[in-house]
Amino acid sequence: MSKSSVVLLVLAVTSLSLFCGSGQQLQSGRQLQSITIAQFANGQQVQLVATGTFSAAPITVTPLAVDWSEGLFAPPPADLQYRLVGQPLVVSCAGPGPIPFTAFAPANPNAPSSGTLPFEKIVTGAIAVNCP
Repeated sequence: MSKSSVVLLVLAVTSLSLFCGSGQQLQSGRQLQSITIAQFANGQQVQLVATGTFSAAPITVTPLAVDWSEGLFAPPPADLQYRLVGQPLVVSCAGPGPIPFTAFAPANPNAPSSGTLPFEKIVTGAIAVNCP
């Protein structure tokens, strides 16, 4: 085998390993990009369901495990404690709305189900609940 053939073989193997490795990197790079919230009225209760949109398949996840908060983050905190729940939030309406609710989750879908993260590593979605 000539020296140029060995060099080409090494380049081919290196390129193949980089190519294969980049697929794993892209897959582990999947990030939550946005959260939308749908509301469903049932008598004097409103059910909130979060849907997450991700950067790679599966693109949408419903229901998305999120932490729920009544109100908005204004101003946003430096760090945010969270505890993800997979069930929709059920709100009992005691008066007229709108009542703001926020759903939030780590951008990294492999993050633990509870913990504390800097606010910039959290994705939020908000909705104003209109009570019947």
